[in-house]
Amino acid sequence: MDIQLGAPGQITPPVDRGVALGVKMDRAGYDAVWWPDHLMGWHPDSMWTEDFTPLAKHQPSGHVHVDPFAMMAAVGAQTDRIRLGTCVTDLLRRHPASIAQTMLTLDHMTKGRAILGVGSGEQLNIQPYGIEWDRPVGKLAEGLEVIRLLMNAGAGTVDFEGDHFRLEDAVMGLDPYGERPPEIWMAAHGPRMLSLTGRYADGWLPTKMSPAAYRAALDRILAGAREAGRKLDRFTPGMLGYVLIGPDERTVARLLASPMIRMICILMPNWAFESLGVTPPLGDAGGFHDFIPSRVPVEEVNRIVEAIPPRVSAHYAFAGTVEQVAAQIADYHAAGLRHLVMWNVTGLADPDLARFSFGAMNDLKDLLKSA
Repeated sequence: MDIQLGAPGQITPPVDRGVALGVKMDRAGYDAVWWPDHLMGWHPDSMWTEDFTPLAKHQPSGHVHVDPFAMMAAVGAQTDRIRLGTCVTDLLRRHPASIAQTMLTLDHMTKGRAILGVGSGEQLNIQPYGIEWDRPVGKLAEGLEVIRLLMNAGAGTVDFEGDHFRLEDAVMGLDPYGERPPEIWMAAHGPRMLSLTGRYADGWLPTKMSPAAYRAALDRILAGAREAGRKLDRFTPGMLGYVLIGPDERTVARLLASPMIRMICILMPNWAFESLGVTPPLGDAGGFHDFIPSRVPVEEVNRIVEAIPPRVSAHYAFAGTVEQVAAQIADYHAAGLRHLVMWNVTGLADPDLARFSFGAMNDLKDLLKSA
């Protein structure tokens, strides 16, 4: 099967073990390793207790996230093949000029293997930290233009006048490592974001949707590229896919019913819940963009979990035995998928299955690569 396979980088200390894991994934044949850029995790504080997960006994907080760019540099310095990316950052916390400089630096450190994964952002990383949450998609569109201009500036100066960013006689003397600047991949689901992906991006990193919806969204990206006069001859249709993998169907059914997994489904847009005949658990307005986990009491946690049936988990995650998950992924490959970030969340549902699941993920990788 013509598909690239990525995996998540370790997001918690010890950092040296996270670097060693990146080196191990490089040697195991994974095509990329990706880190989220979060200040806050998705599970509410009131849920991070031993009543919900045994992990709380060993990790006191669910909000432990190392800096992705630092980890990309550390792993990139120890490897020579695997690609490294953010999955994803935003341009509300990080100014596009700083992002351009960081990515060009990583481009040199990794000899052309760094990828900027970017999206419009979520309030959980913004509002609690005193950063303004205002017109995030508009800021992203302008910021991407600024990043492109600066990464291709060469010896010249850059001027830019927008609603959100302004550059006057700006310079970025740091050239890319090779002939092309670092690739930009976008997390996009809605029509406007999909059009922006076609206009600016080199790759696409949505979360899981149905194969038919994936194909339709990819066609919207291609239309956006045509409207912008771009040829996407090196574009990579990707996906961030959560994976629940078990030895048998009974075990998988138990994993899908886990409150920890059902809470992850809060990331689904409202239209996805509605397409399954499920009332969006956060109401009609806002959805997950307005979800602040550090402010959610346990009563609300219980209500949300109850409002997300296991069949929603089955829609949002690749779930099954190795062979069943491989067959599910094949359906997306037929719809155009060419890079899957296989985010193993089995241990989140049942820590006792963590060791089994990582072995099974390697089996899954080998099966997909040989198909």
